[in-house]
Amino acid sequence: MTLEYSKAFDLIAAKVEEELVKTGFTREKIANDGDDLVALFTSSNVAYSVLYAKDRQQMQLRTCPMTDDGPDNDWKTLSTWLYDDVVSTQKDAESIANDFVDGVSNTGAIKRAKQVKSKKKKSDDGNADPKFLAKRFVAVLPELKEEIQAEEDCYFPFRGATFAKEHIAPKLGAYIKSANGKELEKLAGIFDTQYGNGDADTRAVITTVLLNSLDDAEYTKLTEKFGRELQIAAKFARKYKGKTVKPEVVKAKKPSKFSTLRDQQ
Repeated sequence: MTLEYSKAFDLIAAKVEEELVKTGFTREKIANDGDDLVALFTSSNVAYSVLYAKDRQQMQLRTCPMTDDGPDNDWKTLSTWLYDDVVSTQKDAESIANDFVDGVSNTGAIKRAKQVKSKKKKSDDGNADPKFLAKRFVAVLPELKEEIQAEEDCYFPFRGATFAKEHIAPKLGAYIKSANGKELEKLAGIFDTQYGNGDADTRAVITTVLLNSLDDAEYTKLTEKFGRELQIAAKFARKYKGKTVKPEVVKAKKPSKFSTLRDQQ
């Protein structure tokens, strides 16, 4: 008897979870609203995901390193199986599950689990910094333009996290509440694009400063418009909402715009 793909996915993910919890992994809560299905498992050093790509009819086991902000999303595929629920059976699903369990418990998996967690090098990140991020929000919050100028006039370097917390975050909730569908998609698109292109500091500002400033209703309304990469990162960062973070240190205060222009020459 054939087995529908979502039931096969649940069976496979459950067996992988059963194996991973033995070594301290946690299954993260991921919303599966589209055709693709994902189960995410994380530890301090490494993440695994079980993915069913419906358009390709494939079950995949993937892994990537963890960073301080969650999975780095540079996924490496460890195993791929075709699963067509028109012809595939529970026996096929169990075979895939057994292979995936081996993939998270063999010698290579043990070695991955023992690797020291490290952030991506700057050369591996995007190059858009928090100031660039702030300027992108002018498209939906035009009043930020003057506030960004004032920040640039008064501080060097640009206080990305502080500016986001004091000037962008307080405006987001009201915007989300009043936004229509098109406006909300535009805002979500800014978040998605800048998270994808941003450096490590920008990604942290997006997840731990801006998204964590939203209440649950605002957060849900916005994040359901995100792509999968930012949805996963946002979900991971949400665990730290309300927790104390180390304050940003300002290296120097600019006495005037003229001195800044002089220094940049």
